[in-house]
Amino acid sequence: MENNNKTNEIDLRKVMRVVLDHWWWFLVSVVLFLGLGMAYYLRKSPTWKTDAAIMLRQKDAASGMEAFSMLGLTGNQAAEDEVVVLASRGLLYQAIDALNLWESNSKKGGLRWEGEFLNPGITVDYIALTEDAQKESFSVTVKPLKTGYKIKTKRGFFHRSSVKVPDLNAPVETGVGTILVHANRALSPDTVYRVQHSRRELVVARYRKAIKVSQHKKESNVITLSTASPLPERDKALLYQMIEQYNLNAVVDKNMIATNTAQFIEERLAIITAELSEAENAVAYYKEQNNIADISAQANLFLQASSAEQRALAEIETQLSLVEYIDEFLRDESKSDNLIPSNIGVTDASLSSGLSEYNALQLQRMRILRTATEENPVIEQMNAQLASMRRNIIATIASVRESLLIRKRSLLAQDSKYNRQIQNAPEQQREYIRVMRQQQIKERLYIYLYEKREENALMLAATSMPAKILDMPQRDVRSKRPQLSKVLMLCFIIGLLLPAGVLYLYKLLNDKIDDAKEFERRVKAPLLGQLVQNSRNAHIAIHEGESTVSAELFRLIRTNLRFIIPAETKSPVILVTSSINGDGKSYVSSNTALSLAMLCKKVVLVGLDIRKPMLATYFNLSTKGHLTDYLAEPDVTLDDIIVPSGEHANLDLIPCGTIPPNPSELLQTERVDQLFAELRKRYDYILVDTAPVALVSDTYLLDRVADMTIFVCRYKYTPSDMIDYINQMIDQKRMHNVACVLNGVKGLRAGYGYGAKKN
Repeated sequence: MENNNKTNEIDLRKVMRVVLDHWWWFLVSVVLFLGLGMAYYLRKSPTWKTDAAIMLRQKDAASGMEAFSMLGLTGNQAAEDEVVVLASRGLLYQAIDALNLWESNSKKGGLRWEGEFLNPGITVDYIALTEDAQKESFSVTVKPLKTGYKIKTKRGFFHRSSVKVPDLNAPVETGVGTILVHANRALSPDTVYRVQHSRRELVVARYRKAIKVSQHKKESNVITLSTASPLPERDKALLYQMIEQYNLNAVVDKNMIATNTAQFIEERLAIITAELSEAENAVAYYKEQNNIADISAQANLFLQASSAEQRALAEIETQLSLVEYIDEFLRDESKSDNLIPSNIGVTDASLSSGLSEYNALQLQRMRILRTATEENPVIEQMNAQLASMRRNIIATIASVRESLLIRKRSLLAQDSKYNRQIQNAPEQQREYIRVMRQQQIKERLYIYLYEKREENALMLAATSMPAKILDMPQRDVRSKRPQLSKVLMLCFIIGLLLPAGVLYLYKLLNDKIDDAKEFERRVKAPLLGQLVQNSRNAHIAIHEGESTVSAELFRLIRTNLRFIIPAETKSPVILVTSSINGDGKSYVSSNTALSLAMLCKKVVLVGLDIRKPMLATYFNLSTKGHLTDYLAEPDVTLDDIIVPSGEHANLDLIPCGTIPPNPSELLQTERVDQLFAELRKRYDYILVDTAPVALVSDTYLLDRVADMTIFVCRYKYTPSDMIDYINQMIDQKRMHNVACVLNGVKGLRAGYGYGAKKN
């Protein structure tokens, strides 16, 4: 747990170091994005949210009738359907047309365009538009000049035109056709006025996308309407107009049903009135012809006995009459597009339900036809569905008629019992009862239809709207967008995240060693020290009496080296290697050897990177007749190959010499062992500049004669995978007593005391 906490702490410090190293990135990015945010805020017109709420009435309390059930306004129909109606193109088209919002007006006095609604600066009449302008959207801008006005038109990106006129209110030829611009008020010379013209379907689509219609909550009759734009006054007017149009459409639909029903009732009343008059005249004529004064006492006895059957027969006759009329109505092809009178007292539930469903579909078809044609696939599908429903209703009527006739025959059979009881009554009395019965049936039917006519008249007079406004359309003062503080905060965050993301991506893609602390933590070998970049570009960085940063760091490596080498080791042989070329192993070996020589120790630097020898070049020595000659020719002695370094009296060099064709075989000869055995007798320290271990195996062949290996890595040059390579090499014990040096670290400072100088 402690190790994890330590790791997290080191990672946090690493992040902070990276941030501090690139602080100017963050500063430039934050300043840039804050400037962009301020420019966006000054150019963007502020928008406000406008919303309203309505509640659908479940029942028309004034009439108590079922007319609204076919409109989807009762609790039996989900409010989701009315959400679709409120958001429909047809309703929005009516609202936009009522407010004449087909064009948008705006003006620009500074950096931003500001919308105009109630009193726009200019209006445009289109006298003759070009064919292209009729198909595409375009804009007209007017800019007052010192003398006259400049009128510009823009259609798309490439089609632009400009014309100067001395005065407005006169036809002008432009790139979109002949137009007439009217100034509704005095125009400011520092302001540009614009009218945006779009095709009507595009305007409806734009508003339909901007307006959100939804239920307040599931299974609720409350519906909310909301939108957001820079013109809250226009939004309030539009939402209110949508609600008004919705109510008007619903009332019109309701009145269509009621009017159709009233026409039916009036037709039936005219027929029943004539039949009732004939029945009453028949009763009066019978009394007059037979000199009947009062036979009511005896007649009432039989009439009371059969009153229940008579009422039932009257009801059946009424239903049969209604069913016959509906059947005639449905079979009349001229009335196929009309609504069927449904609230006239049909008692059969299936027939009443079928009529309601038919009328609901017919109403939906009428709504769609307001914005569509008969050839529309949806209309054609509805026509087929309506025809099928008409056939089903006709079949239902036949079934209902048959049921009513069966009931009628049953009641007539029951009534025949009473007729047998009056067989012995006088003929006049029997005939009188028959005539009175017909008169009573017609009278009851007349009273029933008259009551229905009054109920229908009450429904027509009822003006209650199906949607009650709970919240009038109102601007939400807290919904202003954009807000300067939030824009600047967002830009500030983006300004910090962008360079952070770039740095993270760079670190993610970078496979080089770029953190000394992480290198020290990951590598399993001890770290002798870190070396800064040598700004002098000289191979020798340490000199007698100098206190540069590089010199002090090499002295620190020298001190750490003496602690790592076991005390009992005499004349240690130290291999200096690296993973790849360019890590600086020759630079480290040369300057480490010099630092040891400055301790009055006899030091020799052996160049055993025989594939790419560089020591002779660095020390300005001859490259002929040196180490490779000693290894290949037994006659060559050690004294023949040792040369003074020229940098310090205690430092000698053994340059590699000529590159041999068989370097690996030379390093495995006994002459190598003899060489180092003799060097141990003459010198206090033997440093060996060897080949990179990741490229060739030469260095591993020399491990048999070495006491220690210094592995050199270079900052932002050596791949970070080489750390795992070093650890694997140590775990496999391919080289023993390994220590590391990190070369070329940037930003590192060293030195002690007032005499420290830059490297």
